[in-house]
Amino acid sequence: MNDCEPMLKEIFSVIAREYGDSAVDLVKKAYELAKRAHEGQKRESGEEYICHPVNVAKIVLDLGMDPQTICGALLHDVVEDTSVTLEEIEKEFGPNIKLIVNGLTKIETLENEDVKFSEIETIRKMIFAMAQDVRVIIVKLADRLHNMRTLDAFGNPEKRKGKARQTLEIYAPIANRIGIYTIKSELEDLSFKYVNPQDYKKIKELIDKKIQERADEINYYKSELEITLKENNVKFIEIDGRAKHFYSIWKKMRAKNKKFSEVYDLFALRILVENVQKCYASLGVVHSLWKPIPKRFKDYIASPKSNGYRALHTSVITNKGDVLEVQIRDEEMHREDEFGMAAHWKYKEGSIKNSEWIDRLFEWQKNYVKGLSNWSELTNELQLDEVFVFTPQGEIKRLPRGSTPIDFSYTVHTEVGNHHGGAIVNGKMVPMGYKLQNGDRIRILIDKNSAGPSMDWLKYAHSSRTRAKIKKSLRDRFSKDYEMQGHEILREMAKKYRLSVDEIFKSERVQHYFKTHHIGNEREFELRLGEGAITSFQVEKLLEKKDNFETLTKHEVAKPEGKEIFVEDLDGIEFHLAKCCNPLPGDPIVGVVTKNHGISIHTEDCKNLKGFDKERIVRVSWGIKYNELFEANIGLKAYDREGFLKDIMTRISEKHVQIVSVSSHADDVGIAHASIRVNISDLKQLKDLMNHLRKGKNVIEVHRERGGMNESGNSTRRAHKS
Repeated sequence: MNDCEPMLKEIFSVIAREYGDSAVDLVKKAYELAKRAHEGQKRESGEEYICHPVNVAKIVLDLGMDPQTICGALLHDVVEDTSVTLEEIEKEFGPNIKLIVNGLTKIETLENEDVKFSEIETIRKMIFAMAQDVRVIIVKLADRLHNMRTLDAFGNPEKRKGKARQTLEIYAPIANRIGIYTIKSELEDLSFKYVNPQDYKKIKELIDKKIQERADEINYYKSELEITLKENNVKFIEIDGRAKHFYSIWKKMRAKNKKFSEVYDLFALRILVENVQKCYASLGVVHSLWKPIPKRFKDYIASPKSNGYRALHTSVITNKGDVLEVQIRDEEMHREDEFGMAAHWKYKEGSIKNSEWIDRLFEWQKNYVKGLSNWSELTNELQLDEVFVFTPQGEIKRLPRGSTPIDFSYTVHTEVGNHHGGAIVNGKMVPMGYKLQNGDRIRILIDKNSAGPSMDWLKYAHSSRTRAKIKKSLRDRFSKDYEMQGHEILREMAKKYRLSVDEIFKSERVQHYFKTHHIGNEREFELRLGEGAITSFQVEKLLEKKDNFETLTKHEVAKPEGKEIFVEDLDGIEFHLAKCCNPLPGDPIVGVVTKNHGISIHTEDCKNLKGFDKERIVRVSWGIKYNELFEANIGLKAYDREGFLKDIMTRISEKHVQIVSVSSHADDVGIAHASIRVNISDLKQLKDLMNHLRKGKNVIEVHRERGGMNESGNSTRRAHKS
């Protein structure tokens, strides 16, 4: 008998009561197969491995899921960790359980392959399966929850922190998106404990102390509310008081730059009633008893969140002067909040209501395969922070917070977006970069003569869906140009490494890159290279010597995807690149601790550093991996002549650099001054471009512009007085 036998008996008992003996036989069959397959395997804690899938099955059962999902939970690791095959699973349990198990089986990491990339592919595979059957993600969330509950068993602190960070970035937001609040909040608090242990400990101690201090107060307000509801003949099922979870309090403190003592709504009262009518009746009683705080009332019943969450939220000031949040919901709303999409499971249809977000996630997955979206955009897609706006006809559109009119245009229709000619918001013209606000009424102006979006639009597009649609339109229009540019870049690479273009394509590592990045042929590779979806930096890394590649891989395994900056002793902290000096990879850099926005990254010679206290300066360095493009500004002087600007732009295109904007003017003595903004991968590429521009006809000076700081360099040619 193993330690999880009592839990197993409870699972069988519930299944028998709710589904009958045949369902119990199916679940027992799945357990026996899992037990045989995992026999002899131990977890790092020393516990028998079979206890892990049993715990996952119990979590899934508590969410109210069906016997097939319980079987998927029990079998979720057998294909990955044992000799059992998917074919055996399908033969014994059918295609539905096979789909769940396959969706949860990790993609193997190949020798010398970036572990992080394999993790991305595993999550992408899970999203694909989830679009077919949402039970895949429900089992995965249960699996991750049990792993997080037992994370202390992992001996490696970096592995613990890495798993916790991934949970915060991916799995807790997914739990929130599908409305399973109980799992979402527990995952966040467990991850918080490992990602920021000192802050977690401090918040926990403060909350525990506050609970003791305010227990009598909460009971007093509960009693007062119960009496008043009864006096007004409003029936209720129960009223309870609860403290908000640690991570949400910590996020609020950071977002609003508040001390713990300044966060007043640490506790909330929750009123549970029979139906919607009594929700609103209870709200009237609450507002007659205590004074409501303006702009703190939210009606999620009339306008539910996109994950289906419904309730009434209000904040009040009590007769003692305390700030108190009150949530009101009926029993159906309460079940949906606790269990999310699991509460909506339709046994016969095998589908889920309110699955628009899953469709969007599946769309991201398809765009990722085509090279139109990147990994960092997934985290944006997972966020629930939204704005709701209106079409001229009064139709509500929900968009991610931070969206602009161009995002709205593409939400209406792809062709509306492609021919976006401006936007009128609340009766006034707004710029393309305007951030949409709740309640905005938007009318899009159509430009029928527009050839389509320009590269510049990507600066204003916020959502990954919009960006992918813009990139696809650009790719369709300029595919031949992109292919030619990509081919030219490869020719230059071939010369540098003394190879032919054919030899580059036939190399084992490039072929492996084709496979792992879903590139169908050489033409597609050149196209992606020409449009910037693949950077010349990435190609160079593929062509470097093997020992350099192995060193790179080791570093990439240790660092999270997309992290361009490493901050000494401050892992996981937010950062941004300072606008005053526009640092590029390759620039010597330092970090400055800011009050509200994490670490500000400056070049070491930035003039603004003189104004900061030395205590706020931290050591930072560029990471090994930075696949994003960075904006850089170049200033250029030349003798003015006809065709000057055209020649400059031609020289830039010869170096396959994307131009963001160009402005120029001529002074009274016939000198042309140009300011050019480009997308660049690093300092090396910028210097190469500047040297190429200096060789242009009649060019006097080329320098890097950085917030008023000019760098001419020793090789600059200057005009001499005659």
